[in-house]
Amino acid sequence: MGAFRMESPRVKTSSTFAFAASASALAGAVLILFACADAATTDHTAHAEIVAEEDARGENGLDRIAHHLASDDPAVRRLAVRALGRLEDPDQLERIGEFLDDGNVSVRATAAAALAQAVFGEPSDAAARALAARIDVETNASVLSSLATNLGRIAPGSPAAQAETDAALVRAATRLPLPADDPGLIGHVGLARGIDAFARAIQPDGRLSSELVAVVGSLASVQAPAGGVVPTRAARIRRLAATALVTTGQIDAPAARALLQDSDWGVRRQAMIAAARHGTAAAEVVPAGLADPHWRVRVDALAAFDRWLRPAAGCDAIITAMTDPNPHVAATAIGLAGRPCPDRAAQVSALQARSAQIDDPDADWQAPARALHALAWVAPDAAAEDIAGLAAHANPFARAWAARAAAALGDHATLTRLAADPTPNVREAALRGLAAVSEAGAPPLPNLTDMYAAQLEANDPQLVMTATRLLVARAGADAPLPQLLAALDRFSTARRETERDVRVALLDGIGAVGGFSRDDLAPYLTDFDAVIAERAAALLTTATGQAYSAAPQPLARTPTPTAARLRDLERSAVVLHMTGLGDIVIALRPNLAATNADRFARLAAEGYFDGLTFHRVEPNFVIQGGSPHANEFAGDGPYSRDEISGAAHWRGTVGLSTRGRDTGDAQIFINLVDNLRLDFNYTIQGVVVEGMEVVDAIREGAVIESAQVFVR
Repeated sequence: MGAFRMESPRVKTSSTFAFAASASALAGAVLILFACADAATTDHTAHAEIVAEEDARGENGLDRIAHHLASDDPAVRRLAVRALGRLEDPDQLERIGEFLDDGNVSVRATAAAALAQAVFGEPSDAAARALAARIDVETNASVLSSLATNLGRIAPGSPAAQAETDAALVRAATRLPLPADDPGLIGHVGLARGIDAFARAIQPDGRLSSELVAVVGSLASVQAPAGGVVPTRAARIRRLAATALVTTGQIDAPAARALLQDSDWGVRRQAMIAAARHGTAAAEVVPAGLADPHWRVRVDALAAFDRWLRPAAGCDAIITAMTDPNPHVAATAIGLAGRPCPDRAAQVSALQARSAQIDDPDADWQAPARALHALAWVAPDAAAEDIAGLAAHANPFARAWAARAAAALGDHATLTRLAADPTPNVREAALRGLAAVSEAGAPPLPNLTDMYAAQLEANDPQLVMTATRLLVARAGADAPLPQLLAALDRFSTARRETERDVRVALLDGIGAVGGFSRDDLAPYLTDFDAVIAERAAALLTTATGQAYSAAPQPLARTPTPTAARLRDLERSAVVLHMTGLGDIVIALRPNLAATNADRFARLAAEGYFDGLTFHRVEPNFVIQGGSPHANEFAGDGPYSRDEISGAAHWRGTVGLSTRGRDTGDAQIFINLVDNLRLDFNYTIQGVVVEGMEVVDAIREGAVIESAQVFVR
């Protein structure tokens, strides 16, 4: 098998050599991962041709995809069928449907996913009935798995359609082999995914039929066959069964109590979610959850306690959890302590004890910063004593928390100082704080308009977006139009697709202020971004009474990976060396997301991620990072297309952050739990194969010391 060779010549840390010494173990882990993945094609030339037409979304025709639909190689046919689904074009339904009875099981399974993707986000009786009809004749468990998964995710357009899907999922259950006869539990995983997706699709008020609830009950007791599949897969089935009932509000107290007896923390966690959402057996299950040995259960138990038990029980459990050995549990509790408690003295004392650690250079800043923010809401006088220390902290993430705390205190002086901070994120938080204080009726700040306008000269998209909106809201028609136009010109000249949001905000601000001329906006009628061109046309039409039309001139698409590049990517892993924490090894999945895996590897090799951070940490959801400005609105210049696959967002999968369809900017997220509500909407481009303990330890502001690419 061989070890991994480093693609980039950069060798920056000693941990690189430690990793290289264990590369053979990593290679084995990656091979196991790929063995469980969607079948990868060995015809890299065909794969590259399909990816090129798919990425162009049909703009260059579909000749090569059509050619490969007739391939004798089922792996190639599978990729071509999937490409048709990724167009998200209902006109492709008939063409895709022809492959539901293909002679190869992987092609039939992929056709089911492609059919559902073609109608993504819209009800489609035609697609749903095609999948339901195949359930009645299909005999292969893996294909039944895909049929059930993808039928469940098609939104029913009527009560009758909902009933038909419900009944078809029940029939799918009867056609599956027993768990002991279902290799890898593939069929049962797919059925559970389908029911979970269906439960979400019929919300806000839909419920599962009694027959389907009975099916869910059987899934809730699935165990791994002796000597067979790893227990994790059986646990996933049980988690999904519980999730479906929680989603529809059909889990009762005995069932919630039963979840607590499960050996899997993910199943026990569902009891906490049921309690948080519906109050189900809250008095019984929440205390058990607060004492659960797994910290992820304790995090959700705190949310349930806060909603249902806190009004009567007070805050003792929250105060106790503020010193939990797990920092994510402690941070959750500190956040909940930002509202009044019956025993105010104990609450304030506990928060002061945590916030006082901000002066300890050996202590983490995260808990003290959050504690001071919470203290600002419940004991302003106590918080005011320490705000200066937090505002002067060396870490910009800590200073951003200081701005939020200062806003709660109405502390103009601190907010004004932070509005001049060298870090854009801190300035943005300070501007928001100043606006909130002003709106709350505090004495007016005569220079606030000037402070907002000054930030229009920044190069941070998020900061300029916030400054624009606040400026226009405060000054209205008196806002300085020349500065808005200059900012729009500056961002437009950079020709970065991923800065669309700030340019839209600036155009909206210009439209609200008015007074612009035709010459001010006419250049944007031929902008490289169709959204911007259309917005400019609409503004000019409204302002002049004459009809203007957009004629966008798109940028050239980023070249898609070649056959040789795909071959390398299949054998590649990206290693994130996290400062002070260890390494995260991400095996790339070009068979799922060729262009996005390609960009991730290329940027890692170029040093793009070195020194960047994980700016978003949401326990029991995701961590997100890789932004040059450590916020949601800054990334690599060109957009990348979504590459939606049938793969699930299980814990440890690595996804592409987007702000709408086809708006990938190279930021990544890592799923901390099974997040199947993200399925079919977000691209999966890799999987963590080593270092999930490092992922779990990441907190806001964790630094990627360096990223490297290894090729086996």
